Amino acid sequence: MIDEKLFPRLAEDVMRAIDVKEGDAIFIAGGSHAQKFLEEIGIQVAKRGGQPFISAVSNDYQKRLLETTTVQQLKLAPKIMLGVAQAMDAYVIIEAYSDPSIKALFRDKMQARSEGSFPVQQIIYGKPGKRWVYMGWATEGMAKMYRVSLDVLEKLVIGGCNIDYGRLKADCEHVMKVLANAKYVHATDPNGTDFRLDIEGRRLNPDDGLLTGEKIAVGDLGGNLPAGEVFVAPVETYGEGTIYCPLTVDDLTRGTIIEGVTIKFKDGTLLPDECTAQVNQDVLRDTLHKMVENDMQKYNAPNALKVAELGIGLNPVIDRAIGYILTDEKIGGSVHVAFGRSDMYGGKVSSNMHWDFVTAPDVTLEVEYKDGTKKLLMADGVLVR
Repeated sequence: MIDEKLFPRLAEDVMRAIDVKEGDAIFIAGGSHAQKFLEEIGIQVAKRGGQPFISAVSNDYQKRLLETTTVQQLKLAPKIMLGVAQAMDAYVIIEAYSDPSIKALFRDKMQARSEGSFPVQQIIYGKPGKRWVYMGWATEGMAKMYRVSLDVLEKLVIGGCNIDYGRLKADCEHVMKVLANAKYVHATDPNGTDFRLDIEGRRLNPDDGLLTGEKIAVGDLGGNLPAGEVFVAPVETYGEGTIYCPLTVDDLTRGTIIEGVTIKFKDGTLLPDECTAQVNQDVLRDTLHKMVENDMQKYNAPNALKVAELGIGLNPVIDRAIGYILTDEKIGGSVHVAFGRSDMYGGKVSSNMHWDFVTAPDVTLEVEYKDGTKKLLMADGVLVR
């Protein structure tokens, strides 16, 4: 159980992540397991002259709702949430399910919900977009699904927020300085990862836990807590290679752990039938095909397969993968490549999917510049200064 004495400080982290100002309407959502923390966020918003509104439901209600509603119902855009999304200035969401594994029971309905909620997602994460922050949480149900103790999960999520943000900012600035004016990046590790991407001309995004005027000016409106990465949307038509991802979670439901994943891509495009997993390979491939199906209906193109992100993990506390992508992608010494949506941080692709595949924390990352010179950014999982 997360110590309630930490709530005011954690709520301050949320305030910095969305830059609350007087008069702002802040929509705060999450599961009822985090009710007291949601209320603390609301109080902190009010102290700054903002207008908080809280929505919280139980895990049991969400399960019963999925059991009750039909696929056709879930495909419809939620009218009330469309209005809320338009009206709010910023969106705060704290991990909504105390036991995310229940979602794995409703794959078709989760696909329908993804389709129906897309117009709301466009308002929040599209252009011009809303300020937002997504924060992780730790419950017994989550710990069970991710097969760790609650203490370990709390260390990764809450400990990952309780960091030296000055150090994180400095690390982000160092990485961005090395990546500035880069043409290619080449990543390798002892586990089989070996890929190359083109990032020329693409915006570099620091996830350092602080929303600034400079970020807002370029359309970088959101982030995660825990924070801790630098990420960029690569050129969508270039890039090939292999990524070995020890653990991930099914992007359709976020309720099934997939182990020992090997991802193949070419010309910036994922090759789903060449992607393998030691555990739950059928879920991996089925999810990719379902996300492509969604995108074909919306865009007449398989946008879910396009390379969407290169991220470099920098959180000094998060030290292991458990399948919880929110923390896994911040592991120092790891990199991650996502496929699907990239238009909210400098890319050109809209999609229902944004699925990160995180390497083990022992990557060597070489940067090549336009003039052909090269520089090591990371060697065997350690930043090169």
